Amino acid sequence: MIVLNLELDNIYSFKDFKVNFSYPKRVIKSTIEGEYLKERPNFRYRKAVILMGSNGSGKTTLGRALLRIFRFIELGDFSFIREMIGDPSKPASFSIDFVNGDNVLNRLVLEAEKRGEKTYSSSFSVTVMQASIGVNDTYEKAVCKLVEILPKRNVMLSDFFRCIFGDIEYSFALLDESNKEHNTSDINQELFLSVLKAVIGTLDPTLTDISILEGVEDSYVIRRNGQEIILQKGKLLEGEFLSSGTLKGIDIAILMAKIISSNNGFYYCDEHFSYVQTDLEKRLFGIMLEYLGDNEQLIFTTHNSDMMDLNLPKHTYAFLSKKKEDNEYIIRMKYASDVLKRNTDSVRSACENDVFSSIPDETLLDELEKIR
Repeated sequence: MIVLNLELDNIYSFKDFKVNFSYPKRVIKSTIEGEYLKERPNFRYRKAVILMGSNGSGKTTLGRALLRIFRFIELGDFSFIREMIGDPSKPASFSIDFVNGDNVLNRLVLEAEKRGEKTYSSSFSVTVMQASIGVNDTYEKAVCKLVEILPKRNVMLSDFFRCIFGDIEYSFALLDESNKEHNTSDINQELFLSVLKAVIGTLDPTLTDISILEGVEDSYVIRRNGQEIILQKGKLLEGEFLSSGTLKGIDIAILMAKIISSNNGFYYCDEHFSYVQTDLEKRLFGIMLEYLGDNEQLIFTTHNSDMMDLNLPKHTYAFLSKKKEDNEYIIRMKYASDVLKRNTDSVRSACENDVFSSIPDETLLDELEKIR
């Protein structure tokens, strides 16, 4: 699954937020292979996005919004939309363009009216559009061909979505978020066992004794010093003996195993390397990128500035900022390639000089120097 364009208005803290994941010009000798729709080389998209920004700039919230939009597509349940609306007294909307394992561009637009004084919930309107992607089409050409698809009468929304879009594959590793997608039931057991041993065994060498728990579905046992820790359906039954880095490592292992399985998926890894050494973060990201298959996409959020030293196209790097505009805090996204046009331009240098407006304002800290 590939996301090409996303627009959010009054969704969480996003107001008039727009981000496009296509890119206009082919990169010669790119270090990322296959940044285009399979069999459609002109239909280019950012296969991997390293998303950076200060605390509170919206990295995790963007993941939450995408996760709930995907759940809505899967289940047709408007409760996922209601919980995202930032200010119920104002209209809210989202628009998402995506391709789901075929040569068809999909657009889903949802608009929510503001709640009335005597009503407790918003009313929604949903628009679905599609276009066949020609052999030589770019994303922009395909957009011009979008045509609205109307549902038949008395068809449930979830059935309509499934008929039009097909089944969607996605996996999110979000901070402080428990979700049903983060399980291991759809991963080959031997494959996941190998990935789990490699990842958490590297993070904590005392945890190399890991095995499948026989007789219990989708379960694994991690042993250390006579202790047994059970991992069942992607959840730890007891994890107080593990460090924060190792706990995040289990989430990383699940995500990596899903990427290695290559099911035309969309993946979102949100700041799971805060407790991990910087060189190890770069190595694990490189492995994810290596296994990322055709028609797949990875968004990887991080605070690690060393990630900017990787030999990647500049359009891979995106920066979120939250700035005050007309008495409101507005979130914007800017790609490094929007600003840096020469091959010799340094993403790290531009970031350190706050070219992307992603460095937090430190003026309030000046007051600490005046206390004494």
